[in-house]
Amino acid sequence: MVSPTMIADRYEVIGGSLVGGMAAVLPCKDMVLDRQVAIKVMPGSADRRRIRDELSALLKMRSKHVVQVYDVLRIGKDDLAIVQEFIDGKDLFDEALAPQTATEYLKLVWQIASGIADIHSLEVIHRDIKPNNMKIDPEGVVKIFDFGLARDEGPGASTVGFVGTPGFAAPELYANHAKFTAAVDTYAFGATALFLVLRDLPAGLKQRPPVFSGVDYFANLPFKLADEVVEVLSTCLHPSQANRPLMQDVRNVLAKHLLHDRHKALAVFKGDAFYLDATRRSVRLRLPSMGEVEIHYDGFSFRIKSVRRDVFVNNRRVAVDDELPGACVVALGSPEQMSRRKYITFDVSHPEIVL
Repeated sequence: MVSPTMIADRYEVIGGSLVGGMAAVLPCKDMVLDRQVAIKVMPGSADRRRIRDELSALLKMRSKHVVQVYDVLRIGKDDLAIVQEFIDGKDLFDEALAPQTATEYLKLVWQIASGIADIHSLEVIHRDIKPNNMKIDPEGVVKIFDFGLARDEGPGASTVGFVGTPGFAAPELYANHAKFTAAVDTYAFGATALFLVLRDLPAGLKQRPPVFSGVDYFANLPFKLADEVVEVLSTCLHPSQANRPLMQDVRNVLAKHLLHDRHKALAVFKGDAFYLDATRRSVRLRLPSMGEVEIHYDGFSFRIKSVRRDVFVNNRRVAVDDELPGACVVALGSPEQMSRRKYITFDVSHPEIVL
């Protein structure tokens, strides 16, 4: 047990240890900045490698969905401690936090995917993604924490012997000399995404190493998910790390479906404004004998539904089903027509995901 006198004078311990075992996490008050923090104490020199890895990873993090590190302390002769953001909330193992609808579920897993994608953007592997390493703060924001197993990506990303949490650990981590990539976090995300609904994992996935039955678990949840969402979540659990998607791609697919029918676009042609959204999905604009285009909103993006004669977007000839970029210029008429050409300015308003 770490006593209050072992914490620097600046930090007052205000609660008991939150985590047992090798590392103790103490709720404390920062007396200088008058805020609550969590101090994770890693005892003994045997843990110095782990504390350096955790600190190195967390100091790089500037993500809404990853805890922030404020300071590092040396306590006594051998102990080190990390001062980090305090998350006052329940971890995702709590059954009360289980999502009840597809929308609740998408909001939850999108936040987790966003946090992991932010971690991976810095070429860091968390390596212990699981529900009880995530909390929801009072504002409903998911925060990922506990980087005690984190390693930088690269040729040195390997370990001797199993290190991880059964059920959430990717199959490659069970090798005697495990070489791994960020795909281990993708697998753990997939297992976490499944656990959040089922409140357990299928028997095959709990074996060591996991055994895959070929069942598409995400297609049989209590609520229906879009086929694209089912596919990307299922692929996260692929036995081969090379076949798992990047977390930024998972995040983008989930965001796309969360924002279904919420986009708005403005097309301006010859001084007239045309608005497209879920209430008015299409507009047809034409310049006689030069070009004609119909733009359609399908709930996810704005696309070319039909085109006649010469139509260009940002100087590239378009075809049916082409997606329009967020801001572009649509030209009716070929470049040879010069001043006879007419232009449509097109802008998309991208909504934010509201939790």
